[in-house]
Amino acid sequence: MACLQNPDTDQSHYLLAHHTIGRRQGAADTRIASAEISGIHAAIQWTGTHWNIRDLSRNGTWLNGQQLVPARNYPLQLGDKLSFGRASNPAWSVENLDPPANLLIDLRSGKACKLEQYNLLPNEEEPVASLHFNPASGQWLFELSGHNGAAENTTVVKHGQRLDCGPHSWQLFLANNEKATSEVALNQLSIADFRLRFSVSHHEEHVQLRIAHGEIDIDLAARSHNCLLVYLARARIRDMARGADADTQGWVPIQVATRELGITVNHLNTQIFRARKQIGEALPDAVDISNLLERRSWEIRLGCRELEIYKGTSLEASTSATTEAIEATEASA
Repeated sequence: MACLQNPDTDQSHYLLAHHTIGRRQGAADTRIASAEISGIHAAIQWTGTHWNIRDLSRNGTWLNGQQLVPARNYPLQLGDKLSFGRASNPAWSVENLDPPANLLIDLRSGKACKLEQYNLLPNEEEPVASLHFNPASGQWLFELSGHNGAAENTTVVKHGQRLDCGPHSWQLFLANNEKATSEVALNQLSIADFRLRFSVSHHEEHVQLRIAHGEIDIDLAARSHNCLLVYLARARIRDMARGADADTQGWVPIQVATRELGITVNHLNTQIFRARKQIGEALPDAVDISNLLERRSWEIRLGCRELEIYKGTSLEASTSATTEAIEATEASA
């Protein structure tokens, strides 16, 4: 979380991978409203190994009291002092020189936390929203759960945008998404491309999940949210066996799901967020997990189509067995 400390407010100004300092509103990433500051006065840039500063001004930039030669790169060190416009102006301190990071900045406390690919808000214990990166689109998505059973309110969010979740408010700080975007070009896998294999205990108390595609094969620990996943997997397999087309398979009314699982709508929303987070953390960042669970008004379904359910050691049901049965019936007709 590389940052500079503002000498007037003591606030931390976090650095983008390419960060500009200047007077011009809307153009400079950090604005200093003084007539002696150029529109774009200086630039600080991450090289991949360290941070450089470059003077782009008319009136000069000073590093530890020494004026910089314009347009020349100078490496920054922790604790360096930077002055802009005049050597005597209040000096900005280099507080942190870690690599650039995507952050969520609490608007009340000013504290920042690093973003993972999938984040639960306001916390993992009682999530009511999620913020996650979708590698398929290269966008960050903010989802606020539909507590009345309707679909989530999902919006695309960008750098600098304010996010509100109940009494909590944050600012989204996206330092650099180039790495994630380059991964998309190499691999556009979706969770829907994976086979999900559920192992259910005889009393249905424990549900273990294994996800596989090609060389990726991951055994996930049993979690309570797997009960929701296997419930929806059974619904999808049943619809497939009845000959329903792919667009209509597996949809279950929210009211029915909560009643049969013995949970509230809020608990269902929590399980959705936790399931996406667990699977998202287990898979490579380039895999899109946003369609693991699909929602529309008052309905929900599992987005994956390759499913196996084992009860103990016996195969209870699978989409491949169902497909084979349908094909055999059609061939004999």
